Amino acid sequence: MSTKLTILERTGARAMLLPELITRGLAANDRLKYYLTLLQAAQAHASAPHQPAQTLRTQREASGVDDASLDQVVQGSVDRGGHSIYIPGACVIVESLFEELRRMLEPIRVAGTAHADLRGRVDVYQRRLDDLIAHAPPCSEDQLTVGAIRALTRLSGNGHDTLHQLVVDLHWELNRLQTSASTESIDGASAYGVQESDRGLVRAFMKGVNETAALKFDHPGLGTTATRDGDRLSIQNDLGMTPSTGLVIHVTGLSVALTYTDIHHARVRFFQEMLQPYDLAWTVPLEAAGNDHEVCVGRFAPDTRDQLERFLTFLGSRLVFLIDWNRARKRLARLVGKTDALGLLKWAAENNLGHRAFLKAGDIRLVETALERAAPLKMRPGARLDEWLGRDAARSFLMSVLRMTSSGLRAGHSVSLIDDEIESELLRHVQTNDRHVFGEAADHAVVISALADRVRRTLMRLTGGESGDETPRPAETTHTWPAPSDQIVRPGRPDYRAGDAHHLRPLLRDADRAADAIDETAFLLTLIPEAIAPKSLSMLGGLADIVVRSVREYARCLEESRGLSAASSRSEVDGFLLTVDRLVDLGREAHAAKRAITERLLHGPAEFHELYVVASITHGFEQAATALSRCGPIVREYVLSSWSSQ
Repeated sequence: MSTKLTILERTGARAMLLPELITRGLAANDRLKYYLTLLQAAQAHASAPHQPAQTLRTQREASGVDDASLDQVVQGSVDRGGHSIYIPGACVIVESLFEELRRMLEPIRVAGTAHADLRGRVDVYQRRLDDLIAHAPPCSEDQLTVGAIRALTRLSGNGHDTLHQLVVDLHWELNRLQTSASTESIDGASAYGVQESDRGLVRAFMKGVNETAALKFDHPGLGTTATRDGDRLSIQNDLGMTPSTGLVIHVTGLSVALTYTDIHHARVRFFQEMLQPYDLAWTVPLEAAGNDHEVCVGRFAPDTRDQLERFLTFLGSRLVFLIDWNRARKRLARLVGKTDALGLLKWAAENNLGHRAFLKAGDIRLVETALERAAPLKMRPGARLDEWLGRDAARSFLMSVLRMTSSGLRAGHSVSLIDDEIESELLRHVQTNDRHVFGEAADHAVVISALADRVRRTLMRLTGGESGDETPRPAETTHTWPAPSDQIVRPGRPDYRAGDAHHLRPLLRDADRAADAIDETAFLLTLIPEAIAPKSLSMLGGLADIVVRSVREYARCLEESRGLSAASSRSEVDGFLLTVDRLVDLGREAHAAKRAITERLLHGPAEFHELYVVASITHGFEQAATALSRCGPIVREYVLSSWSSQ
């Protein structure tokens, strides 16, 4: 204890040194976290000695522990069997843990003399500390059991107190005391004991914090304190989350060491990625068994003070994007994949939009409400947004949602207005997606048309109706027709298993049936007997011509529908409706042609071979034309219903 502190205590004026005691208590908290991490790393290495040993030198230096011999503790730890681990200096480390706890409790006890409510909590903290000391794990010859290490390092569970839990609770009290005991405010930061040269650095950090602080809206957090601790400036931000989550920055000269503690591994990675522009040197986070939090230390050594201030400003501006980050990640992951959810959060941070507005305005409810109002029948129950709109469209839409909620709430817009804007944006993406589906269906129709036209030309050659040097005989079609005709159809077939609107699935399904029917008919042409009657071939050729015209009208129907809107001219709409009617009429023609061929086959002298093949080909042609005739009304109803909802 310093002479000054002893004199003040004797004179009853010890509370005058409360800011200094708080600074010492916070420094003790930093050292405690290092010691706990050291024990965990030692246990992890003893359990897996083949893995490279960590020195934890960066963590030690950042915490203010000067003993360099501790850098060899992890490497020297050995599993002695029977759940016992030898850790060099283990007994001293355990003693240091309790000594640092006493330093953390000291300023709280001093402050409690003037505050009755705090005085009661001090008594509880003291009893907890006394109980932990009384039940301190035995440490003989620097050996600790695995259970003892876990009891020291884990947070409380099942109602059992632990040393680590007491550290977290005392740290919370110190943060509250630090705010109330500050002697000045520097752009919103509570500061005491700082030097004139420190103020510029604190202002630089607070400039960044204040630039983006509005993005947290009504969420608590971003409280900042700054103190001078020996030869270094210490800046702490509470982030407004769990007691075990926080950021401590130590600036010594031009060197910066920041220690970030979090219970979520993914958020630690996110924090590090946000700071990538400054290329910090990060320690590898410890991932020991039973570790319920993660500590990472980053170092940055700029060349000039101006670079240091720019870094502190950037660092301060990023902190708001950690608040409620994990909740936002989980909400977005219900709409898109986990990777895309992380990408959206990163994009929102890079564009200074954040995710808090999205959560405050209703998060998932915003999207669900827009779906109910804009497309109530299109999305199948339980489907993710990216399974319906498609991955790129879903990400684009959610970017718009993050942008609209952030700018809307900051501008004071009502949630109902934001709902309307999101609904309008969803309609735009739905219509874009529908146009994409129509485009895929149109491409598919072109491929089907090519196959149907090839089938028709084959029949014309067989009947001599198409010029050529030599007309192949029916049996020769086996060699002239490409065997895997499926190769023509399949690459052009649209993949509508996910991402398509509900009403368009029947359209694509019927088009697929038409393609399959023509594909099967192409195979049956290879089985036509040589002695087939010319009249049968002629009638099949006529039916094939109906199919070809059906496919072409279907393609025209799709192309015309893509250019239509509620603002289209009457002539454009009438042209589209006439195309649909022609497509339906062709289906009726195909049905009539099938009846005529069937009647001739049954009344004629055809053999079984000819009867079977011709009947099967006829059925395939009629099935294709009928399936396509159903597509026209589906497109018509979809287009007209989309206008009525606008």
